[in-house]
Amino acid sequence: MQLGLHTYSLHLHGIGQAWADFKLPWPRQLSTFELIELAAGLDLEGLHLDDGVLERLDAGFLGEVRQAAEAHGLYLEYNFSMDFGKFGIGVQHDLGEAITIARALGSDIVKVSMDLRRPRPVSASRFHPQVVAQMKAFAGQLKAVAPAAADAGIRIAVENHCDSFSEELLWLLDIVHHPAVGACIDTVNALHVMEDPMTAIANLAPRAFTNHFRDDRIVFQRWGFKLVGTAVGEGDIDMAGALKLFRQKSSMTRINIETEMDIALDDRQRALEMEIDAVRRSVRYCRQVLGITRDSGDGS
Repeated sequence: MQLGLHTYSLHLHGIGQAWADFKLPWPRQLSTFELIELAAGLDLEGLHLDDGVLERLDAGFLGEVRQAAEAHGLYLEYNFSMDFGKFGIGVQHDLGEAITIARALGSDIVKVSMDLRRPRPVSASRFHPQVVAQMKAFAGQLKAVAPAAADAGIRIAVENHCDSFSEELLWLLDIVHHPAVGACIDTVNALHVMEDPMTAIANLAPRAFTNHFRDDRIVFQRWGFKLVGTAVGEGDIDMAGALKLFRQKSSMTRINIETEMDIALDDRQRALEMEIDAVRRSVRYCRQVLGITRDSGDGS
């Protein structure tokens, strides 16, 4: 398998999607082309690009990004959000425009999150009528663009992005029923809807085109617990088990590391160094412990 990076891992550098009303207290620290250079230096083989990474979306600029990535032997995947819940996530455009952007980048994947608005209690909202209505509307959009995506050699991967149970996502894919439309597995996100992450991974793996290979730690507190982001291999998700499921049940050939660390923002330089270090530790774990090596020749 190839090893890449979901660029949200460097959101403290100013290149991630907006999420949960987070406001970065300093300006962007990396250009798209500096990011590509950094990825090559981190022993990575690709980038899962947030829409927020790209300074511009015109064809000329996207072509330059493609050339820079190809010069370093990096694959590119394109990531954006529909933001049905109106959370203010990402650079908004429609699926058709996303396919055009991906084609210009040389990306064979468009990863899209729905970001549904769920009623409470979340644990009782599986297939809630309000959720079903949102997914049915999205299914229509997916059906409309799937043939064009297939013609362009692009597959659309719908993520379980803190907003959907795995059974709901499978139901959506069954409605669309097109080989160019599948899933993106985030290895942590099932926890946000109170689903066992390993169950979600096993359910979605046969339909998955790509992934966010992410780990979190469960920290117990007097009033309950919280999830804290970690480097891959330092949290409470069975990352070795997740990789095994990917290999056994899916056709995926890439692993996209994602980290989101709880880092204080009172010292910019230290925060940026800690964010990069988490990525380095994740790469080291994936390479040395999980055995995701370059040019293995056996598809592993």
